[in-house]
Amino acid sequence: MISIKPLFGFMAYHNISIKELSRKSGITETTLQRMRKTGEFTFGTIDKLCRTLNLEIKDMLRYEE
Repeated sequence: MISIKPLFGFMAYHNISIKELSRKSGITETTLQRMRKTGEFTFGTIDKLCRTLNLEIKDMLRYEE
């Protein structure tokens, strides 16, 4: 299973709230909250987050068995 936990760990470490990330990225707070709760995302959303946070995919996702 692909996990989005590294993204939210990055956000916590850098004190970035969902509200702030939503404002900067243009992704709705509802979408970001759903990602946190269910782990579901689209590659379009990941692309926006990579650009907004200046991260690579490997910094935001990991594979967990």
